[in-house]
Order: sequence, then C-alpha cells, then structure tokens
Amino acid sequence: MSHVNLIVADKALPLCDKKEFREHTSTMGGRTCTVGFDCGFSVSLHEYYRNAVDALELEMKPFQYWLDFEVCRTDLDHLLAYLRDNFTPGEEVELWSLWVGSGAGRTRHYRGKLSEFDLDTLGMLYELQREPDLTGEFDDLICQVCVTVEI
Repeated sequence: MSHVNLIVADKALPLCDKKEFREHTSTMGGRTCTVGFDCGFSVSLHEYYRNAVDALELEMKPFQYWLDFEVCRTDLDHLLAYLRDNFTPGEEVELWSLWVGSGAGRTRHYRGKLSEFDLDTLGMLYELQREPDLTGEFDDLICQVCVTVEI
C-alpha cells in the first residue's frame, strides 16, 4: 500500500513549493554518513498515483493536487496561508489522506472551519485509522480520511 495526501477543490489551484533541502548525519559502525532530502510544504500536480486514486471510486471534487507536508508548525502555517490566499470565505476545500493498493477501508469524514484548523487536525492526515475487516481477507483495513475545511 502507498499513502497519498491530496488537496481537492471545485476550482483550479496554483502550484506551490516551500520545500527546503535538509541534511541528516548519522554514524553507524564508526562511519559517518550524510543524507540530504527535501522536506516541507508543497502543492503539485497529482499524476503519479492518479490511476490508483481513481480506482478507489471516491466522490471527490474535480480539481485534485498532490499535497506534501510535515506535521510541524511551519508547514501548518504554510498550509493555512495557502488556503487563505486561494479561497474566499464560505468556500470549502477537502484534504484527503488515502491509502492506495489492496485493503483500503471506508472513508472517515471530518469537517471544520479554517479558524479551528490546528496541528492536531493536520496530524489526522498522517495517522493510521484502522477498522476490522469483516470479510476476513485482511487482518484489518486502513481507513481513508477526508477533512473538509470551510474557509
């Protein structure tokens, strides 16, 4: 299974890249290794897992974008600013946490106002929410999550 976060709207949205290059150094067996990686907030084209998401047959708004972030204050601030800049009061946007591949469970829907959106809400998009598989085909199922945000 693979994990995908999406931002889904009734209108086209601009792409955004607030990623930073960071290095992580670790020592194992007396050897030091430095690894670099990009992290941070971005909104990009939803292409790579598009067919797998479509196969879930979920009812979604027509404009879908890949949403990448870390559960941290900086990325929360970037997301909130992005939503304020690109939506008007009264509009709604959906943030999806999807598991593609076999064994995906039902969708859990949550709803709230932008003013209530906090780090715990952002974290819901990375938490594994499970339910028992009544068919017995899988040990358990990982739920899909949709957070509808009213601006």
